[in-house]
Amino acid sequence: MVESEFMDDEKQEADILRREHKRVTEQFLTDVRKTFSSAHGKRVFTFLLEQGMVSSPLYAEEDRMRRNVAIHDFVIENVLGSVIMADEEIYLSIIRERAHQLREKEEKNGNTAD
Repeated sequence: MVESEFMDDEKQEADILRREHKRVTEQFLTDVRKTFSSAHGKRVFTFLLEQGMVSSPLYAEEDRMRRNVAIHDFVIENVLGSVIMADEEIYLSIIRERAHQLREKEEKNGNTAD
């Protein structure tokens, strides 16, 4: 009987911890959605992606390889992953905007070369 009560207490404690973890995760994802869906947040997110060299080659110079991989992995796992989990459309809209800017820049450079 004492063992059963102990098991019930453990189960209740585990349920409380799971609910708290879920609440904190949901709150974080809500914060990420609100932050990165704003123009300010998108600029910060774009900066973080660029700093994390998300679309850059990782294996530039031998000395910097480990640093580049570590930064890249950090941004992918800790920043990008959270944003995609919160709202994938935020990330996709930033990628579309970046592609549009690059196309415009390329067209501008192509037109000036003529």
